[in-house]
Amino acid sequence: MSSEDLPGMPMTDLAHQDPPPTGALPPPRVVVLMSTYNGERYVGEQLASILQQLPLGGSVIVRDDGSRDDTVAFVEAIGDSRVAVIRGTNLGFGGSFLTLLTMAPADADLVMFSDQDDVWLPGKIDRAWRHLQPLGDVPALYGSAQMLVDQDLHPLYATPPWPRGPSLANALTENIITGCTAAINRPAVDLLKRAGVANGVYFHDWWLYLVVSAFGTVVYDLQPSLLYRQHGGNVIGRGVGWWGRQWAVLRFVLNNDWVGILQRQVGAFLAHYGDSLPPPTLHWVLRYFHGDDAAGSVRWGLVCGVRRWRQTLYGDLTLRALLLAHKLRVWPPLGRRL
Repeated sequence: MSSEDLPGMPMTDLAHQDPPPTGALPPPRVVVLMSTYNGERYVGEQLASILQQLPLGGSVIVRDDGSRDDTVAFVEAIGDSRVAVIRGTNLGFGGSFLTLLTMAPADADLVMFSDQDDVWLPGKIDRAWRHLQPLGDVPALYGSAQMLVDQDLHPLYATPPWPRGPSLANALTENIITGCTAAINRPAVDLLKRAGVANGVYFHDWWLYLVVSAFGTVVYDLQPSLLYRQHGGNVIGRGVGWWGRQWAVLRFVLNNDWVGILQRQVGAFLAHYGDSLPPPTLHWVLRYFHGDDAAGSVRWGLVCGVRRWRQTLYGDLTLRALLLAHKLRVWPPLGRRL
């Protein structure tokens, strides 16, 4: 058991080896959830990579988040009965994906999340299922490394492994599950649907990681499962190289109240799932976060304590600096609070 795990908490896993074969089991009922926004340039290539490997009985639900281009018309023109298109109003990517999750059929064995501009590598669906199927009735989340590519799909590099692996402590303060790689089993779908489109959640993938870490198993696959396209239209993106990644993160932090995002997510987590947590786990979380307000405000113990929260020492120091600046009301500047 990881040093990050607490008594009564489920174990998490960093997958260093290939998943076990599923033998002669029937293929899962797969539902892919895709949110689109002004994505007509790349969405056709992405859908083709999904449909080529979609098992019999599988489907793709596309929710358009208020595009102003011809994305919806382009997807509809594909004319594949396995693809359903929903025209929605603009909710932002997090709200759009969580809305899609509420639409996932109750009999889906495997629900996967897809961006509009990547390309799935062959076997992505099978690999996710081989990791999740042996976990049975345990809520489980799968995520994987990515092969970063430029806008023309020329390879850049594969994302390196996380040094510490998944855990609830990590999920409270950092997200390591990139949404375009995420897949969840039926028990996890049921668990997440309990909260619906939770108010205060900005990143849908971080929300998946947090909730499933608390009640189930998170598996991180070290093998890249898709071509993660980097281009000028990425909502966040990863950036090229270490400096590119830091710049992408800094740019987001400079323009958003990141600590507020973290605190509101923890507030939503406690509001929807606090009563279901094992008492030792709940008491542990409340040592570091206030549970009596919707904001999930950070306590000084998280800022000043010795526990490691994030994957790297650099990340942990950055976290504490942001939390300290937030508590001292130095950051974010007025007008940048979401």
